[in-house]
Amino acid sequence: MKAFFEDPSRLVGIPFLVVGLIGAAIVLMAAFAPERPAPQAAAGRYALPPGHARHPGVGEYVNIGLLLALITAVEVAVYYIDIAGLIVPVLLVLSAAKFLLVVLFFMHLRFDNRLFSTFFSGGFVLAVAVFIVVLATLGASLR
Repeated sequence: MKAFFEDPSRLVGIPFLVVGLIGAAIVLMAAFAPERPAPQAAAGRYALPPGHARHPGVGEYVNIGLLLALITAVEVAVYYIDIAGLIVPVLLVLSAAKFLLVVLFFMHLRFDNRLFSTFFSGGFVLAVAVFIVVLATLGASLR
């Protein structure tokens, strides 16, 4: 047992394992917790503003997290199964899908005003365009 705690590579992973187990326990407890009733709308105090949708519950967040984990597993598998020249496009598409899921659900962009979506999308497109221009200017191949 003493040799286990003297190996720094194993010792570093212990805090991460503990934090991961605590996070998994919290998610499981929240997934099986009873739903709280929504507060009654007292003269429109708790009513959703126009244009806003209902936010997902804990179960939907757990499903999205599992989908993100599945996409990550597929990304790791694609990296190790080197498909002739398709590794970069496949990884880009999978990472874009993960990015969209995180932005839409965990950042609540799907449920906010369309103006925020427009600003975010415009900024993202501008950032990608600047990135491509800088790479092309520095002589990087985009293939």
